[in-house]
Amino acid sequence: DAGQEQLGARHCGSCGMLFAPGVPEDQLQHLRHHRRLREGLRHPGWKQERVVAEFWDGKIVLILPGDPRYALRKAQEVLELVDSELGFPGSSPGSLPDNFRIYLFVGTGKCILGCLLAQPIQQ
Repeated sequence: DAGQEQLGARHCGSCGMLFAPGVPEDQLQHLRHHRRLREGLRHPGWKQERVVAEFWDGKIVLILPGDPRYALRKAQEVLELVDSELGFPGSSPGSLPDNFRIYLFVGTGKCILGCLLAQPIQQ
């Protein structure tokens, strides 16, 4: 790199993305990735949220199929983000599985730190 630190790939410590800071396209892609993570995992709180448990560092919120549209939309956003981070093929947007329960762990900073999708199974 001849002493130029901006050349070559770098691993971001906060999001885990590998990018080249000296390449404008990579830098832009990295900023978009950070913004998507930050906005997709924000939970401002709702008037009618179903809090299952509260802890010193956050709370667990349950989302069911009959909940208001804003809760289902947030659940879909989180699931799409989780699927893309895990490398699963994209599911059809706006579709949630039948008879589901989604538990979101919301930290004290109003950021979603954990997600659990539960479905009943017969076999």
